[in-house]
Amino acid sequence: MNILEAQWLGERMSAMPADELLPLLNVGSSTGEFRTRTQPWIDRNIFAPIRKQGGKVYHLDIKEAEGVDIVGDLFDPVFLERIAQMKVKSILVSNLFEHVTNRQDIADVLLKIVPPGGYIIVSGPQQYPYHADPIDTMFRPTFAEMHAHFPGTEIVENAVIDSGNWRQWHVGERGRSVGRTLLRLLVPFYRPAKWWELARQSPYLFKHITAFAMILRVPAKTPAAVQRVAAMQV
Repeated sequence: MNILEAQWLGERMSAMPADELLPLLNVGSSTGEFRTRTQPWIDRNIFAPIRKQGGKVYHLDIKEAEGVDIVGDLFDPVFLERIAQMKVKSILVSNLFEHVTNRQDIADVLLKIVPPGGYIIVSGPQQYPYHADPIDTMFRPTFAEMHAHFPGTEIVENAVIDSGNWRQWHVGERGRSVGRTLLRLLVPFYRPAKWWELARQSPYLFKHITAFAMILRVPAKTPAAVQRVAAMQV
């Protein structure tokens, strides 16, 4: 996640009513180390303000690690029942969909978790180089393509977040200085797989990198809808 992407998400989430947003489920959270040290702007902009307000966030990942509150498979009914007991109101799913091949299946499960009136906050790369974790499907959606994964939801807000070119990034985002990057490109025979990944990123020394972000809301049940459900249950 880029710094400006984290800032956009944090600002919007801080402005949302806590009783509508929280508890929040952070799907594909990665580790506490990643959120606070590798990319500390994630915790600083998104989660620290929620903690300061006394809000609750559950960090979910399929791998067990420090900083992961819930470990499990979203396609396991027993695991989903455990999540249901937490009564989360909203979900954050950031920079996940480009790393999976079953996007729609995951989106369908997330729609089942969020209650009427809750939010699904989704972000990810739009113009961005290949980055495997462990794969990159190169899913770089338009707003319409991403929204189509969550039928029936309302778009509250969306944005394209321009982070400039790779040279303009904070060194923590790049992982290495520009000078070291250029030198590394001159040595293709050393760890060629890593070199090839870096070569695919090299156009972004000049091209701008962008992310998309969307806040979607699951419509609240209208009185008429509630009456229909009640009638069906009689």
